[in-house]
Amino acid sequence: MKKLLSTLLFLFVIAIFSLSAQTRIYPPTLLEPENEDDGQMPDVVLNWAAVGGSGGIVEYEVQIDTSALFTDPTTFPKTDLSAYQMSLLHFGQQYYWRVRAWEGAEVSEWSEPFTFFTFEMVDLSKPNNNAEEQNPNVRLIVKDRIGTTLITGIEHIYFEADTSMDFNSPLLYHGMSTGFDINASFLHFGQTYHWRAKAMHAEDESDWSDLRTFTIIPTVELDKPDDNSTDLGLENVLLWDAISGVIDYTVQMANNEAFTGSILSMIVEETQYTTDGFLHFGNEYFWRVRANHAKDTSEWSETWSFTTTSTVHLASPANNAVDVSINPLMEWDAISGVDSYHLQYNNSNNFTDPCCNEFIAPEENFYQVIFIFDYETEYFWRCRTMKGIDTTEWSEVWSFTTRARDFGIDEAAFDAGNISVYPNPSSGLLHLNIAGDDNAEVSIHIMDLLGQMHYESNVMFGQNNTNHKLDLGNLANGLYIMKLKRGNKTYSQKITIHR
Repeated sequence: MKKLLSTLLFLFVIAIFSLSAQTRIYPPTLLEPENEDDGQMPDVVLNWAAVGGSGGIVEYEVQIDTSALFTDPTTFPKTDLSAYQMSLLHFGQQYYWRVRAWEGAEVSEWSEPFTFFTFEMVDLSKPNNNAEEQNPNVRLIVKDRIGTTLITGIEHIYFEADTSMDFNSPLLYHGMSTGFDINASFLHFGQTYHWRAKAMHAEDESDWSDLRTFTIIPTVELDKPDDNSTDLGLENVLLWDAISGVIDYTVQMANNEAFTGSILSMIVEETQYTTDGFLHFGNEYFWRVRANHAKDTSEWSETWSFTTTSTVHLASPANNAVDVSINPLMEWDAISGVDSYHLQYNNSNNFTDPCCNEFIAPEENFYQVIFIFDYETEYFWRCRTMKGIDTTEWSEVWSFTTRARDFGIDEAAFDAGNISVYPNPSSGLLHLNIAGDDNAEVSIHIMDLLGQMHYESNVMFGQNNTNHKLDLGNLANGLYIMKLKRGNKTYSQKITIHR
């Protein structure tokens, strides 16, 4: 009997131990960050493998400490998730962490501890080290990652830029950004700046980044007109390269390199200035520009110069040209900023009594001869231009010789029997009919009695296309000359616009 009781007692103890072994909870296995990982964020997420229990709710308890012995750990509230997000961890710090599991009153052993390192400092991105010609509101950028990991868990990036490596000069710039970049504004022209940055949150700030340097552009770079340009008009657009971060520019112009008694000193907001109303023909002018903002003014740019034209340059008919039309178009190089052109032409090179003395509008660098010249005759012509009381010298005198009469074709009556223009007078819509079997291109020119061109077109006429409509609705009422040209043949006719 005693032996039976001993056996039953033994079986009961075995059952108790067996039941205890079935309900035991094993410690979690840590996953991320992997042991000894560096470059971690202040809000790193700690991950571990979930633990299977006996059917109840399994919870986890996380501890983190800067000591491997966990002498002063921070213990976080239990969670039923297999991950826990940190916050406000210190920068450049080594941390140890471990986890244990709970199921009711049952608790596992602590996991094997892992360690990781939070990042120490941010890395600079732009501008590149030793970058030059930077704008005075240069954009400072730090990298948004440590390695390949996006930076999180910070509140600000703090920037400093200074001409002193000790960051204690009167030119110190400092600013804070919630992003990874900042516009450092009103930096001084021509200065070399050192810059750095650090990350911050409510509990800590990182170490300063490595230093970089950049240099601010010292002055404005001129663009147009090219230095030492010649034969310019009186109205010229002075252009220079834009500098961001400036408020305006000062433009200065003089007739000497010392800029004594300057004829222009103007502040403008654009990157250009148009000279108009104060330049004279045949003079050399010097100009320069500097940039301004709220805290500094750049040096003057290089001094460039240009020379205004002293005369008009003729273009066509070319000098000594032959076989020229008996009612030619005279052209010359346009000059900006003038009031008018003065044209003279004669059948002799004596201009004391020219046969024609024409004044042409400033926007037209040509004159269409209306009245027919003599055949096989040499004509001479010259031109000058005016601005107020200022006048250029006369151009060179050029000459040309008109073409010989072609007795097979009456040039003044370009197959007149085959040409009809109707209705004439016209209210604006004009029909031009040219009969013929051969396809040919005909040039159509319509000008007023002062030689100002109002209509130009080239039209193909032929057997299947003998009629062309001209819309002259934009012409004012009055008398006009229509000139047709096919090869060397010409035809002229007066037309009247009347509404």
